[in-house]
Amino acid sequence: MKNLVLILAALLMVGTADAQKKKSKTGKKKAVVAKTVTPPSKVDAAFDARFASLGEITDKKWNKNLLGNYIVSYKNPESLKQTVEYKEDGSFVKSATVLDLTHIPEVVKSSIDAKYGAVEIKEVKKMEVGDLNPYFNVKINAEGKERWVLIAEDGTISES
Repeated sequence: MKNLVLILAALLMVGTADAQKKKSKTGKKKAVVAKTVTPPSKVDAAFDARFASLGEITDKKWNKNLLGNYIVSYKNPESLKQTVEYKEDGSFVKSATVLDLTHIPEVVKSSIDAKYGAVEIKEVKKMEVGDLNPYFNVKINAEGKERWVLIAEDGTISES
């Protein structure tokens, strides 16, 4: 009887130990496919009306953010990455264009040089937000510290 109890206990321990082992799955992992978002016709029409001068844009990729706004990303005619955000009713929220560092606007260069001297410009985005005047959002490396500065089209600087 004692032997039978020992055998049952041993089988129980082996069974539970085997169940705790992680089993490896064979096969390849499936690629995650991004969900394609189709904007409402009001949003698509608003984009087409605002950027009609660009001609036909074939590489538009639409996403939806947590606020429920629709964001389109594409390459503009100058091959610069641009994103534009709209509310569901088709009203414009903002636009951002990442500028090529080899073609930084003169107003940005001269404003940075005047205030900070010789610093490294890391990134420049041209921003349009609502009814505000367009401005440049510039990431610089000054004295070993990275910071963002905002530069109006007239050259006025404010730090963010």
